[in-house]
Amino acid sequence: MPSQLRVLDFAELKKTLDARSKGPLDTLAQKRGVVYVMIVTRDRCPSCKEQKPLFGKLANRMRKKYADQIEFLRVHSSYSRERTEEAKQCLDVFHTVGFPTYIIAIRDNGGNTLETYRSLDAPTKEIERNIKMGITVINLIRERSETPN
Repeated sequence: MPSQLRVLDFAELKKTLDARSKGPLDTLAQKRGVVYVMIVTRDRCPSCKEQKPLFGKLANRMRKKYADQIEFLRVHSSYSRERTEEAKQCLDVFHTVGFPTYIIAIRDNGGNTLETYRSLDAPTKEIERNIKMGITVINLIRERSETPN
């Protein structure tokens, strides 16, 4: 089983996004049949610091249960009082207003990335419930694609 949690640096991700002219979810959620659970964090964010270990534990627990049907990603932005631009760009790129932001996304059979959940500083149980709904959705999509008309 691959690593439970992939950590991406926003500055590096932004270079990829600029080169491809794609949005972050299209770039990050590439495989069909997978629920992508993401948290967007930044330096010097008290809630982010609090949520990081909880997100890691959730990733470990859910990967054991759902294996290859789920991927966990943390996109992290640098921040300092002197240099706030990267964090502002991160908020803009992910269309959010604060950190940490949780996003759950899937890719349908047509290749479209669908956001199924978004929240700021969400309780773990709420994220877990939405992961289960995402698993249900990808299984329904898979069943429909396998069923002849």
